[in-house]
Amino acid sequence: MGRGIRRLLLFLILLVALGVRLRGITNPLLDDQAWRQADTASMSSHMLGHLTDIPSVFLPQLNYDGVTPQRVELEFPFLPYLLACTWTLFGWADIWGRLWSVVLSLVTVGGVYYLGRKMFTDRAGLLAATIYALMPLSIYYGRVVMPEPMAQAWSIWALAMIWRWKNSLEDRGLWKIGLLMAGSILAKLPQVMLFPVALLLGFWPLNPKRIAQLVRYSMIVLIPPMVYYLWVHSNVAPSSQFVSGIMTGNMAKTSNLDWKLLGKNIRRGFTDSVLFLSGVGLCRLIFSRSPVRVALLVWGGIGVLYIGLVCVRIPLDYYLVPVLPLVALLSAYALDGIDFLPGTVIVVLFLVLINRESYASYAYLTPKYHWNEELLSQARWIKEHTSASSILVLSDPPPMTFYYANRVGFRLTAIKDEDIPSVVLHQFPGDFLVHLPQSAHKELFWEKVRNSYPEIGPGVYDLREPRK
Repeated sequence: MGRGIRRLLLFLILLVALGVRLRGITNPLLDDQAWRQADTASMSSHMLGHLTDIPSVFLPQLNYDGVTPQRVELEFPFLPYLLACTWTLFGWADIWGRLWSVVLSLVTVGGVYYLGRKMFTDRAGLLAATIYALMPLSIYYGRVVMPEPMAQAWSIWALAMIWRWKNSLEDRGLWKIGLLMAGSILAKLPQVMLFPVALLLGFWPLNPKRIAQLVRYSMIVLIPPMVYYLWVHSNVAPSSQFVSGIMTGNMAKTSNLDWKLLGKNIRRGFTDSVLFLSGVGLCRLIFSRSPVRVALLVWGGIGVLYIGLVCVRIPLDYYLVPVLPLVALLSAYALDGIDFLPGTVIVVLFLVLINRESYASYAYLTPKYHWNEELLSQARWIKEHTSASSILVLSDPPPMTFYYANRVGFRLTAIKDEDIPSVVLHQFPGDFLVHLPQSAHKELFWEKVRNSYPEIGPGVYDLREPRK
């Protein structure tokens, strides 16, 4: 395949990938995974005016569970910092976060192409890029304001660069590749599972002359994440230690193993056709003599272990995102075994026709783009009609109202019908109680609220002037 044709095909793949990721690009951060998206944007808002306050600017802050922004233990805020810089230059708008995520997702598509091309063939690279670009999970989470797009982009290129470094037989530049892998782990902790894959791609079979380089590379990759997570862990309250809380809480619970939901997330997120192809690609790889066979088999084993230990305990489909590049590469390797293009096309069409569930996989994305206009209009009312120093008490845990109202405050985690509003709210130094549109219906409690406090806005009750 000529370079011109290859570049043209890659351009078309990127163009298609861009088109499908522009759906809902103007949505506020209230569609699926609104909580995590609003958290990411909230961190950006607290960085405005403090971009040069290093390192304190990199300690994430969120608007909830206090009368001031609270420091929290989360991933290194690369995307929030980039977004804050963009807002500083061009003004606040949600679309900037989405556009950065789309750009990073396209960078990942390019990385999957490059890695597939260098590992296998030019055609395998193009097939892998196409599959990655069109998987439902990749499409939706390629335009969310969350750490996933950046973590994916950096990790796939870190693997591509260390593979190129090994084959170039050069000694220079390894530290840059190590920093890129360290950055991906800082951006999203699950990317650490790619570290053994990177070691195998760069140093297997082990040459005794390169042991010192292996040790140096490992230190460059692992020390920055260790230092950052220890630093942020020691600078936040125990109740705000989210990353370690997930590890010690969700991971330790064996009662939350929802295999049925996990299976549904996998089938809808990858499609049956791609899952079948990746299985064929894995079988082909086992019996091949490919120089990347060991690395990819280990990657596959780590992926299965990750799904079985993490994804089954955390029923959020975006935890499957780190597995997308491997599935795309294995699927492309399966198709690349067909020597002529018409045969490849026939196989793909046959798989699409017999796997009707694949259509449902794309249909399931539609509800993910939906969002509640009432929540946004309520938050805007609060922003326009209350003091900037007001403290809110939200009726439910979802914190998006804090971001759009530009306020801080607290959240009620549970309300019972028999609860007395004055007793429940007395524990919070709040100015206004906000009955969120998506709140669970607790009519008796809210009837007591209406009898106790004046409603001054849409679902907004003034706690400063209780009725007598």
